[in-house]
Amino acid sequence: MQTTNTATAREESVSPEPATSTTKAITSYKRYKDMVDGIVLTMTAAPKATAKGRAFASPFSVKVTKSADGTPAENIKLTVRYPAAKADGELQYAETTITTTASGTADFTPPVPQSALNGTFTAFPAGDMSDPNIAAAAQLASVTAAFQVRTDLLQAGGCIAIVDISASGTPITTRSDSSSLVLTEMMKKGFVRVGNIDFTREVVSGDRARVYAAAKPMIGGATAFLIYGTVRYEQPIEKTTGGYVCALAADITCLSMKDGSVLCRMTKTARATDAKDSQALTKARADLARQITESVYYGL
Repeated sequence: MQTTNTATAREESVSPEPATSTTKAITSYKRYKDMVDGIVLTMTAAPKATAKGRAFASPFSVKVTKSADGTPAENIKLTVRYPAAKADGELQYAETTITTTASGTADFTPPVPQSALNGTFTAFPAGDMSDPNIAAAAQLASVTAAFQVRTDLLQAGGCIAIVDISASGTPITTRSDSSSLVLTEMMKKGFVRVGNIDFTREVVSGDRARVYAAAKPMIGGATAFLIYGTVRYEQPIEKTTGGYVCALAADITCLSMKDGSVLCRMTKTARATDAKDSQALTKARADLARQITESVYYGL
């Protein structure tokens, strides 16, 4: 008689494999993406520009609604990012978190600004922004508004030293159309005691220390700031079927005459078309002057 041996099965507990960082990241992203897809952010109010040292008259306000039916979404955490200060002329941003109320709204009143600022207020669903996928989803869901704080130096006095560079690449020393145009635009904005000054070689060098050293004995303590830089052709003026096209680029820095520190810096471009090449150039210079002045107004 044949005997069959029956092995007794032994139960073993098998621990699940630990989740990898990739798995965790995918899970975290999916959770965030599902949340973001279920809501809609709307910028419902943004205050007008204020001045350095003055609080905004009203808060930035964001409303969050449910994608499915448009009803208010309560207790949604939002990250807000806004310009808070400047370092060496560059904007420094700060972040904080706000939460929606039963009406789906969340308000943010910035601290009283201590610098002239020209940046962007941004609000987006809070999450782990170190994950590039979550950061990308947050950007798509975000809402923005202008965040502008005008200078308090309208009456402090200043000088402008902008050098126009010819199409051949040499500085134009007989006149400075761009400086004159910026001066006119600044006066329209309310700046007083501003004027042009000339020290071409130092400006063209782009060396901030040289520029400040040359300007200091000429200006002394009579004015608070110096605006200097160059305006160049991005490319030679071209004749097209629509007329002559002129493209210019400005590289501008604003210094404090107190200590030579950078108040703000900017690069601007302008492109204009006209039936006459000279008019295309004039239009491009005028456009640049308006852009530069706007940045100075919210940058000094």
